[in-house]
Amino acid sequence: MEKLDLTVKIVALKGPRKVETSYGMTHVLLEGEVEDESGRMDLTVWNEKINDMKMIDTGDEVRLTNCFVTSFRGVLSLNVGRDSDIKKAIDLVGDTP
Repeated sequence: MEKLDLTVKIVALKGPRKVETSYGMTHVLLEGEVEDESGRMDLTVWNEKINDMKMIDTGDEVRLTNCFVTSFRGVLSLNVGRDSDIKKAIDLVGDTP
């Protein structure tokens, strides 16, 4: 699934860590877990988007825009990539959708 916009609560954060793909590319990932009224899901924040997480802590509600879901070994993960945006929900008070 691609181009998802949703509001979730940060349940856990761990990382960042470096990974190397089978193509020899190195990426930096910040991983964690998020939840909303439908349940919990793993979270993966990629590369430069990790900088957007500096002011976000466990327990914060965030608005994710243009994110995508992947499946690896049968486990779904919500991904924040280069075209995604992440903001604290409290920062959005007064913003128009």
